[in-house]
Amino acid sequence: MSLAERTDELKRLIQAFEAEAGKFHPLALSLLYVTQSGRSFNRSFAKPNHAIPLWQYYGAIKNHTGAVELARNLRNSDLKWGVRGAELTCFGVLEGEGCELFLRMAQRAGTLFDEKEANTLKSKMTQEIQDAELARHAPAKPALVSNDNPLALWLNYLLFHLSLTNPGRERAQRIDPDPFTLSLLALERLFSQRSIEKVDKSVQPLSSLRFKVAMSFPGERRQYVSATVSALRPHLPPDSIFYDYDYQAQLAKPNLDILLQDIYRNRTDLVVIFLCEEYTEKQWCGLEWRAIRDLIKQKKDDQIMFVRFDDAPVDGVLSLDGYVDARVHTPEKLAEFIQQRVQTRVE
Repeated sequence: MSLAERTDELKRLIQAFEAEAGKFHPLALSLLYVTQSGRSFNRSFAKPNHAIPLWQYYGAIKNHTGAVELARNLRNSDLKWGVRGAELTCFGVLEGEGCELFLRMAQRAGTLFDEKEANTLKSKMTQEIQDAELARHAPAKPALVSNDNPLALWLNYLLFHLSLTNPGRERAQRIDPDPFTLSLLALERLFSQRSIEKVDKSVQPLSSLRFKVAMSFPGERRQYVSATVSALRPHLPPDSIFYDYDYQAQLAKPNLDILLQDIYRNRTDLVVIFLCEEYTEKQWCGLEWRAIRDLIKQKKDDQIMFVRFDDAPVDGVLSLDGYVDARVHTPEKLAEFIQQRVQTRVE
């Protein structure tokens, strides 16, 4: 069953990881690289802990002798720890309280991918090494492998998610944020995208677009916002909803604050603001809120739509301001309300 058919399971996993991320388990994920001459760090591991090979680069097979040696090493290896004689092995190491719980949850998350998706993910994790080795050893064949274990699949997906959202961070020795929080972010992306392909959906440059709707929200509410966007898309033209995951590659640039304020203030017909306690705490929400408050100052009320998750006070919002209550209405119903507001502006 592909990701597109795993809606209920994705929702269950998001709820489970959200609950555990909120407990701030002292759990860390590190990458340990092992070569024939040693390993990338020699410190002692915190307890409890668990290590698992994620991928392995055996080396370049240049001739028949090399192929025979690889076959012999395969026969004589404990594959739980990889193939003997490999030039480079990458282990994922989990350390700290919550380790056993995370192992069970990650094993389940790793079963989200069908065979095709798992193979695509495994090839992505080793593609960079393969390309470099082909260029260095052509016409030799680099021998690489990724672990099929669901836990390894999930850890590899977390690293792939980081490579898309925070390029370079996936190569760090210690991976941040903590595994529960990172899993929650990755699951929210899977729920939104239903794909392990690149994040950026749009082929149009942001500088040339004007949006009918823009979403302003804290990350803690992404699941609800993502479902709203999914319900709204069929009723609006392509590239008419500003939702960050659709343009993430284009948002990875300097002076992002100027770009975002321009989008919310000057290039959107209707800004939907998801108000809650978390909204007041986030720096990027605060930056977007400045542009939105300027719209209020200019009495452009028809360009603003409030949605509330709780009754937390937000500077500039009064008790007499109208809003849609997300505690009462589903994302699908909110999408209908947004569509009505868009149509009202057109008329």
